[in-house]
Amino acid sequence: MVGGIVLAVAIGCAATPLTILYTNDLHLRFGRLASMERLINEARAGELPVLLFDAGDAWQDFRRPLAAVWGADELVAWMNRVGYDAMALGNHEMYWGESRLQELSQEADFPILCANLTSVRCNPMPFVPSTRLIAGEFSVLAIGLITEEMLPYSAYPTLRPTPMVAAVRSEIERAAFDRDVIAVIAHLPVADAVRIATAVPEIDLFVTGHSHEETHDPVQVGSTLIVQSGAFGEKLGRLSLDIDAVSGEVRLLGHRLIPTEEAPAVTGRGLHQLVAVLLGVAIATLVVLL
Repeated sequence: MVGGIVLAVAIGCAATPLTILYTNDLHLRFGRLASMERLINEARAGELPVLLFDAGDAWQDFRRPLAAVWGADELVAWMNRVGYDAMALGNHEMYWGESRLQELSQEADFPILCANLTSVRCNPMPFVPSTRLIAGEFSVLAIGLITEEMLPYSAYPTLRPTPMVAAVRSEIERAAFDRDVIAVIAHLPVADAVRIATAVPEIDLFVTGHSHEETHDPVQVGSTLIVQSGAFGEKLGRLSLDIDAVSGEVRLLGHRLIPTEEAPAVTGRGLHQLVAVLLGVAIATLVVLL
């Protein structure tokens, strides 16, 4: 486990930087994704290792019912293309219901994380509690958490919530590998992350969501950094860390919330699917009326 997180004054000769990009609460907002993709590709064009996280609520938004007809599959495809490394399960993802959520999770090329929901019948779940990620020479333990607010429990009768602090501690204890960074990707407000980080000081990084907050400066609790990028793809979070290969110390090099540009973004496949659905509804309506 790394020591502490302090602001870097100078980069030591044994230090190696790590870039972490993050999003949260995209909510099927496609207009800014092209701009965001350019920013992600620019970050990956350098020689430094890069990880890309999302803190949930990407694939659904009941305020956008037409986009939901085709948008979830399109957004998963976009996330696959730009190379997300992990995503926290959001409460809006769960609104799809068990079967549809399973389909979307299987489409994703990256793990969906949630440690504080467990199955009482050992049924297969569309998420895992944690995962190991390799970034350059570093090993990262990524743990997922989801808010208990607004969860559709009736659609998931076999799932039960577990205390978040206990869930994080359990994943840290059972991880059977050495790790340089412990990152919690959580669909939780910043205030909840503060509470958990206070109880589990081993956490190095909290990428949060749900509350649509913008942390222009990371919130620091002991040695833990807590960040969130707002909502709707308006910002891409970029966090630069410096990990000393000898001491294991993690230093904050820099942090930015990078604005994205908005443009029309109805994809061809999505538009065709939407037209097909609307045409089907129109035909069905005519049959009933006639």
